[in-house]
Amino acid sequence: MPMMETKKPLVVLTDYKYDSLAPFQEVYDRAGVDFRACQCKSEKEIIDACRDADAVQVHFAQITREVIEALPKCRIIVRSAVGMDNIDVAAAAEAGIPVCNVPDYGIEDVSTHAILLMLAVTKKLNLLTDSVQRGVWDYAVVKPVHRICDQVFALMGCGAIARCAARKAQAFGMKVIAYDPYLKQEQVEDLGIRLVGMEEAARQGDVISVHLPLTEQTAGLLDLKFFSQMKKGAYLINTARGGVINEGDLAAALKKGMIAGAGLDVLCEEKISRDHPLLGLDNVILTPHAAWYSEEAEHTLLTSAAEEVVRGLKGEQLRKPFNGICKAREIRS
Repeated sequence: MPMMETKKPLVVLTDYKYDSLAPFQEVYDRAGVDFRACQCKSEKEIIDACRDADAVQVHFAQITREVIEALPKCRIIVRSAVGMDNIDVAAAAEAGIPVCNVPDYGIEDVSTHAILLMLAVTKKLNLLTDSVQRGVWDYAVVKPVHRICDQVFALMGCGAIARCAARKAQAFGMKVIAYDPYLKQEQVEDLGIRLVGMEEAARQGDVISVHLPLTEQTAGLLDLKFFSQMKKGAYLINTARGGVINEGDLAAALKKGMIAGAGLDVLCEEKISRDHPLLGLDNVILTPHAAWYSEEAEHTLLTSAAEEVVRGLKGEQLRKPFNGICKAREIRS
């Protein structure tokens, strides 16, 4: 009697903006897992695409409670990114589904971009390059500029990326302080970082670099009150999540000269409109959520996400469980 062929587990990718899915495919081919890539635009499309999935991978798609409740076979959800603000993590936990991310793929890249933005805005690089393009050869167009050596680099949030950025800022001779209510001083003592309160970070920082996750507690946290506490000559850098900053308040603070400038890689809405209040300001440098990107980081991101899915499907201990569930749920037929 012929043996019945065992059905392979299915992984569905809800959406993506990668040039190649080969790193995903290679991991799944080695593991004997079927892989289906989609470009879902709505909640219904996600549910239809993932209804028979054993695992769901997500990039930007919104994985809501309604989606999660409509996926009876799903054992694990993995986001190929760091932030989890597009996934209802609580609903997944209630369903017994682990939610995982890849928090460490771009530590070097994002921290370097934070330093890049700091150097660019403090040296007013945009004004220098623009003036030369217009045929003006005169350094004085950026006066005044101050050296960053001995200035204070203030971190808002002190996770892995922030600590890496701190090390790079220290290489420029900067002093580092940090606001992070979840840490104690002894945890960062060896890193040369001094923990302070939020208001003190605002008042002391010459450059304030944002490394906060977007949560209910941090949404709009950096507002006009915060900017009013900053030094008039201070700069704000954000390579984390746009939603932690009240953009209307930031635009007002920049236009009024309350702070000197800003370098931002993230915005609240990342399909930027021509009338966005931060466009056209000489003291703002914007980049299009590019901090994470290098060829090496992208390859690590994709392979790490797929490898976490495979661990889950094999019933192994997960490496990056975001909601505290360390193994994929068992589905009994």
